[in-house]
Amino acid sequence: MKTVSPVREQLLEHTLVLLGTRGYNGFSYRDLAELVGVKTSSIHYYFPTKEDLALAAVQAYAANIGEIMRDMDINGPLKEQIEKYLALWRKNLGTGRVCLCGMLAAEATSLPENVLAALQTFYCMHEAWITRRLERVVAEKGAQLPAPPAAYAMTILGALQSGLVSARLFGKPDRLDAASAMLRSAIGADSSKQTAPVAAVAWSD
Repeated sequence: MKTVSPVREQLLEHTLVLLGTRGYNGFSYRDLAELVGVKTSSIHYYFPTKEDLALAAVQAYAANIGEIMRDMDINGPLKEQIEKYLALWRKNLGTGRVCLCGMLAAEATSLPENVLAALQTFYCMHEAWITRRLERVVAEKGAQLPAPPAAYAMTILGALQSGLVSARLFGKPDRLDAASAMLRSAIGADSSKQTAPVAAVAWSD
């Protein structure tokens, strides 16, 4: 069995943080080398180009979140699924990080094509997950949505991404809470549901 180098794992871990706080163009191999305590040549050994590094990071990030989302049974209690899903968004509150793919999407015009394609796949994964839940609500409850499920899923995902960015900007979680309420309301959950408080912080990169 092929083993994964601890150095490669550390490089990816720190890259995930750098991408989530600074974006693709906000750090260099020198920055990463200092964080991990290696020479830049060591980074090039595992990831010959920054494109290779970013692609590996996006794929690892998407795979981790995708596994959690796939474990949520479409036939299970909707409210429970939605709260677990929203918890994925709340975990970055107060850390200075936003969704890595949301951060990189803002740099779409300067990203390599394969990284851009990986980001699009990530977005489509979320939209499909939300869409299936909205379709279930329409089928089972005859719910009236502001738009067809697929279109409304895009709106909700956009609101969640923007809400997380705004929460970092203002240092307050209520920006994300407002976006979360859209999804809760759509599936008939209590949009005023209380969530664990997150202290406002002065985020910096």
